[in-house]
Amino acid sequence: MFLARKEIEKLVDKGLIQNYKEDYLHQCSYDLRLGREVYLVGKEAPEKLSGDAPYVSVPPGQFAILTCYEELQMPKDHMGFIALRSTFKFQGLVNISGFHVDPTHQGTLLFAVQNVGPTDIRLKYQDPTFTIFFAEVKGDTGASREDEKQTQFKPRLKGIRLQDVQLLGGSSITISKLQKEIEQLRFIVFVYTPLVVAVLGTLVEVFWSKK
Repeated sequence: MFLARKEIEKLVDKGLIQNYKEDYLHQCSYDLRLGREVYLVGKEAPEKLSGDAPYVSVPPGQFAILTCYEELQMPKDHMGFIALRSTFKFQGLVNISGFHVDPTHQGTLLFAVQNVGPTDIRLKYQDPTFTIFFAEVKGDTGASREDEKQTQFKPRLKGIRLQDVQLLGGSSITISKLQKEIEQLRFIVFVYTPLVVAVLGTLVEVFWSKK
């Protein structure tokens, strides 16, 4: 069963959401804001957004890792379901990393996304970007998968890790890159084709003159 506003507020009082802001709590969901760290595939390192430089642009075809401004401390008996806000879905931004938050998750939320739309998608630091729904888990979930030995909680996740960057691989081929390469090929063909034709014509004339 998904939690309504009042039930979410009770969990917030127990520390569910850090950097919580009541304006983003709705009837049965909470809007998560874009965090400070953003990684675009092909870059050497994640970018740091700030109030002075709050925007990031995801080109068509590009993959990226986004973070949330809020941090979560999920109870052992609750889980979350996440989605991109419709504003960005309609532009072509797709979440490719998963749609749930496990019980016992602590810290930052990471999202791998791709722009499958025709134009750049611009995102702004601390703007509502994702929506999360919370649900109660009935029964014993046991220990967390990664740390069954000592604690019921997983290690707190802080920001984008090297392993997250490596999972998306190296440089990506975007539509804009392909367009540039096509334009370069057109230029080369336009410039060099007449020269090649002229050289071939000269060689043919020389060949026939020697006969």
